[in-house]
Parts: sequence; C-alpha cells; structure tokens
Amino acid sequence: MIESLRSILGKQLRQFIHEYDLVLFAAMAILAMVGVLMIYTATTPISDRLYGTSWVLLRNHAVHLVVGLGALIVGLRVPYARWERWVPVMLLLCLVLLICVLIPGLGHQVGGARRWVRLGLFNFQPVELLKFVLVAYVASYLDRKQDVLRQFFRGLAPNLVVMGVFLSMVVLQPDFGSVVLIAMSLLLMIFVGGGKPGHIFSSFIAFLVIGVYLISSQTYRSQRILAFLDPWQDRFDTGFQIVQSFLAFGTGGWLGAGLGDSRQKMFFLPDAHTDFIFAILGEELGLMGVLAVMLLFAVFLWRGFSASLGCRSDFGKYLGFGITTVLALEVLLNLAVVMGIMPTKGLPLPLISYGGSSLVMSLFMTGVLLNIGRHLGGSNSSLDALAPRPSGVRDARG
Repeated sequence: MIESLRSILGKQLRQFIHEYDLVLFAAMAILAMVGVLMIYTATTPISDRLYGTSWVLLRNHAVHLVVGLGALIVGLRVPYARWERWVPVMLLLCLVLLICVLIPGLGHQVGGARRWVRLGLFNFQPVELLKFVLVAYVASYLDRKQDVLRQFFRGLAPNLVVMGVFLSMVVLQPDFGSVVLIAMSLLLMIFVGGGKPGHIFSSFIAFLVIGVYLISSQTYRSQRILAFLDPWQDRFDTGFQIVQSFLAFGTGGWLGAGLGDSRQKMFFLPDAHTDFIFAILGEELGLMGVLAVMLLFAVFLWRGFSASLGCRSDFGKYLGFGITTVLALEVLLNLAVVMGIMPTKGLPLPLISYGGSSLVMSLFMTGVLLNIGRHLGGSNSSLDALAPRPSGVRDARG
C-alpha cells in the first residue's frame, strides 16, 4: 500500500512538473514563505498585547494560508474556461456580499470602515473576491463582443455601468484604494483588448473627476493628500505613519537591523503587519532584502503575463492579463505608498501582508494563472497575442 501511495504521489508530482509553470509557482511559494517570516516578526508585539501570547496572529495567518492553499488547488484544477460560464452567478454573489457588508450585524466594522462580512468563524472581505469576478466579467465581454468594442454605447458603456454599480458600493464601505485599483485594472484590460483609446481616456478622466470629488468631500482623505505632500509638517498626526515608514527604511540601511530587531513594530508604525509590512521588511532585512523581494515579484508578474500571452483562447488571454494586472498594480501601489511616492490607500501587499481575504484570493488567482499556463500554445510572446482579431474571426485552436 505504501508503495502504491508513493507511485501515485510520484506520478502526480511528475505531472505537476510537466504541466505547470514551476518558475511562477516557485516565486509564489517563496513570497508566501517570506510573508510567514515577516508576519512572525511583525506581529509579536501586537499579538502579545492583545492576546497575552506572541503567536496568536501567526497562528491565524497559518490558518489563512491553509485555506489559501485549498483555494490555490481549486484555481489549479478547475478549467479556467468555466469561470466565463459562472460570471453571472459570481456577480450576483458579489452583489449580495457587498450588500451584507453594509448591514449592521452582518458587516464587520474596523477603524470606521465596514469592509468585512462574517462567514462562520471568518471575516471575509468581499472586495477581494470582486477583483477576480470583475476581471472575469471584462475578460468574458472582450471575448464575446469584439465586433462592438470600439463603439462607446454598445461596447464600452456596458462595462462602465457594471463597474459603476459595484465600485459605488465599495465606496460606501469606504474603500477608495480598492476602487482605484479595480478601475485602473479594468480600463487597462479594455485598452489591451481593443477598446478605442479616446473612449478609455475620457472614461479615465471621468473616474479622475469623481475621485477628486470623493477626496475633497471627506476631510480624512484631504488630510492624506496634505500629509503626502509634506508629511514632516504634521509628523505627529496626519504625517505620522509615513514618517515612521521612512524611519524604518532609513534604519535598515544596506543589510538591515536584523530579523526580529525592528523598532518600528513596537507600536510606532501603525499597520506594521498589514499595509506597511514592507517597511518592517526594509528595516530588518535592509536594501538587499527589499531588492530581493521586488525581484521575486518581478519574476512572478513576468510569468503571469507570459501565461496570458501564450494562452490558446481569447478568454484565457484576457483573464490572465487581468489577474496579473490586478496583482501588479496592487504591488506597485502598496510599495509606492510605503515609500511615500503616493498617498496612503490601505492596500495590502499580496502574499506577504497579514489578512486572510487578500492571501486566500491572491493564492486562488495564482492558481488560475497556473491553470491558464497549462494551455500554452505556440510562441506568442508579445502584446500581439492580446490584440483583438477582426470581427467574425476566431482562434481555430480555441
């Protein structure tokens, strides 16, 4: 029986090595391990203060990681084409969850934001699921509507309406950072898929105007902009978080203060284990650690786009491009915020930050990317692979 089990496992391992992108998988696995390591060191003080022991938050992250590995397997095993068929059901599910978030008793509020819904023992953030679902919706639309995509009312407008409905509900939570991330990702998908540049640019301007209004309508958002422009002017209040992040990076130097020796995690830097965990990484591992993690993300995103560009079907191309774009922008926005290049937005660092919803969905979307990569066909290795085909012409291999 043991020999039979070994034979089965060996066969599954050989099949995995043969079919999947090992570089993408390795980059994901190493980033997830870096996340475990950094959460171990970053959560020790706050876990000890809140729960009287230093390992509670690490244990929670381990549970999230196990659930995320299950989600990864789902993404690996479910043929990616099925997500196109399930788009209407997933949109409805997201709508229900986003409504539940806003209902007292169902929605869970933290720090003035109502972004979570209670699902048994877990608090789930529906916007993390929404990222994937809207990407799948737009990918399906680009696959089916190439003949009308360059028309505004028949092509772009339906996408804008769907985006507007769901993103307006995210604004109510409020979660302005996720709105920016999703809107940018979907507009990039439509542009690459063959949307008319003038229509997309005008849509971007419209989103920008709405964004300026939303920023000016809330005092705390305006203060974030002011703190971004000159954090040192009010370094003990609105600029406190980014100033502490600067100090963390400055303390790290070339090689870091040493793993576990961060001072900023001792209740100086707010959100040290969530949105600003990269600052703790910079403090403890230094510039060399920062560059190594950035290189891992670069490899991860390179392989994600490669899976998209080489996919046989149009839907797979757009789905892979959308998933990789969402993750890429989330990484770039998080790093930009932590380094003071952009105002704070409250976005986690994929695969590394503490947060169950983000980790589970990042692993799931990586699984979908690996699944798309199984269907590589030919040597499509440029953006031409994503270019729209003439109306009525389909991929003979699809």
